[in-house]
Amino acid sequence: METLQKKEIKKAYQQKKTIGGIYAIQNTKTNKWFVKESHNMAASKNLFDFSKKINDCPEQKLKQDWLQYGGESFCFTVLEELEKGEEQTRKSFHEDLKELLQIWLEKLSEKALY
Repeated sequence: METLQKKEIKKAYQQKKTIGGIYAIQNTKTNKWFVKESHNMAASKNLFDFSKKINDCPEQKLKQDWLQYGGESFCFTVLEELEKGEEQTRKSFHEDLKELLQIWLEKLSEKALY
């Protein structure tokens, strides 16, 4: 690959927006919810889809129910997305996601959570 082409690819990657957020994995048989933050929502969704495909639980807290009900009994839902600011540090972004997670856990307190 030419040096100029490599530089363009690298620059495009660095300019790519980081989308994080809060997601839930819901057990449709028991209606229990597992809620978590992610600094890369697309990667979290891909991991979930891959885990279902190979029937391997993506989260330890879900493992017992995953084995009992199977991966097809779980669904992935994006609850809220948050874009990382251009000047925002990774640590600051992570702290914002943790705060957002707490807000969602309070909103979902009436649900059965893992």
